[in-house]
Amino acid sequence: MTASSDSGELFRLEISNRAPADWDSLLSRDPAAEYTHTKYWTEAVCTNLPDARAVWLSVRRSGILVGGMSAVERVGASRMKGLVPGRRRTESNLEGTTGGPLVAGDLDSSGQDHVFEHLVDGYAGRSLGPLGTCAMVLGPTQEVRFGPLMLNRQGWVRKDAATAAVSLEGGIEQVEKSRLVRTKRNERNRGLRRGVEVFPTDDVDLLREYYGIYERASRHWGVEPSPLALLESLLRDGDGRVFFICVRFEGKVIGGHLNLHYGGRILAWNGVTDPALSRSHFPATLCFWGDLVEACRRQADWLDMGGSGGVGSLVGFKKYFGAELQMRGIYLRESQGTRILRKGRDLWRSRPGIASPARWHDVVSGSESGESP
Repeated sequence: MTASSDSGELFRLEISNRAPADWDSLLSRDPAAEYTHTKYWTEAVCTNLPDARAVWLSVRRSGILVGGMSAVERVGASRMKGLVPGRRRTESNLEGTTGGPLVAGDLDSSGQDHVFEHLVDGYAGRSLGPLGTCAMVLGPTQEVRFGPLMLNRQGWVRKDAATAAVSLEGGIEQVEKSRLVRTKRNERNRGLRRGVEVFPTDDVDLLREYYGIYERASRHWGVEPSPLALLESLLRDGDGRVFFICVRFEGKVIGGHLNLHYGGRILAWNGVTDPALSRSHFPATLCFWGDLVEACRRQADWLDMGGSGGVGSLVGFKKYFGAELQMRGIYLRESQGTRILRKGRDLWRSRPGIASPARWHDVVSGSESGESP
């Protein structure tokens, strides 16, 4: 597929099941790129999720890669319990992460717009089938830059998706002094005095011990946990871009966060702590503190604590670390059959007597005291 920009430049769109050989070059030229734009992420996901296959879109001008987009396609896939047979979902994001197009930053503004639109239209052009969905999530920087262009793209529906991010400007001393509230400093200090350890590691055995806590939390959330093999594969990223913050007490892992690092942004992606100790040893506070310390050591600009799934107490908890809300954009393009199913599901969930989303810690410990002021 080819198209011309307003200046007459010719762009060619290609779709493949393999990443272009020069993908890393494009990645380094987009200042908004995140870890989930890397080849390693997409290939790890497709290796470790059942029936997943990669879709790679690329745009070239005079043979030079100037834009690209990766997606994961699955048939019959659903993170929620209650699988719908035959459902086909193609996502340029996964499990609370971002995705969407990469666009070379050395193009002029109009060229960037054209490449972005060319990629989105090529992505939307994939056959949805009777129960199909195309999805992508633009990160905060992408959403500011390219979100307005999505207003003109037919068939896409947008939803807000706030993420909580802490600025790391000034390093860990400045973060502690001006962003971490006093109660969180006190909780951190009390946990450490009581013998809790918090440290970064790439030890897969510690990740495996953590996984049992994560499985229990997933049962409460009503979702299928990400496969342990996927988490292990990510932690083995040979470029050192993934690290696990481990929280341990008396030799036993009581929580952790698997963090994804690319450029100036670190995403605390997969994480949970044991709620049984939440009001005595503050593992959640120590986990986020460990994220901040390591993120500052790596000289990142932002620690992205992710979304909160509509759980108000979790939104508030993150604000006590100095997090500000930054807006992502979720974009969906659905077949008519999928829209009908989704509306039915939403009506079922909104029926009287159905509780609002609850944080695992809120349910198990009975209150949030000890994890927030």
